Amino acid sequence: MQELQQLTQLRQVRQVRARAVLDLLAVEQMPTWAAHALARGLDCASLREVAGMDGHDPRQVRAVFHAALDELGAPALDEEQARWEMARVWARAIVEGSVRPYEGARRIWWGAASPLGLPDALVDFVALASEWEDAPAHRAAYEQDIVQAAQQLLTSDG
Repeated sequence: MQELQQLTQLRQVRQVRARAVLDLLAVEQMPTWAAHALARGLDCASLREVAGMDGHDPRQVRAVFHAALDELGAPALDEEQARWEMARVWARAIVEGSVRPYEGARRIWWGAASPLGLPDALVDFVALASEWEDAPAHRAAYEQDIVQAAQQLLTSDG
C-alpha cells in the first residue's frame, strides 16, 4: 500500500513539473500547490519554503518550487518531455472519466500533438476531435474511439 502511495505521489510530482515547465501552473498557484502537497504528506525543506511564500518575487518562487520538485524526486523535463507527460495525463483523465473524451482529445491536440509536430502516437486524437466537431450525429462513436486511443497511449511507449 505504501509503495502504491509513493508511486502516486511521484506521478503527481512529475505531472506538476510538466505543468510548470509548460506554464500550465502559474507562479501564483505554486505556493498553494506546495501547501496542499504538504497536507498530503509530501515534505522537504524547499516545499515548506514555497508554501510560505507570498509570490512577490515570481523568479524566486519558481526557482524554489523547482528545487522542491528536485528534492521530491521529480525528473527534470524539457518542453518535449513535458508535452508527452501532459498527453499521458490527459489520456489518463479520459480513461478515468474525469474529463470528457472530446475535451481530453482537444487538450492533447493543442497541448501536445500540434506542438510536437503531430507524432503518430497522438495523431488519432487530432483526427477524432476534428471529426467530433464536424459530425455531431457520430459523437458517441468518436468518444468511444477517443477512450480507446487514450487507453492505447497509456499502454504504449509513445
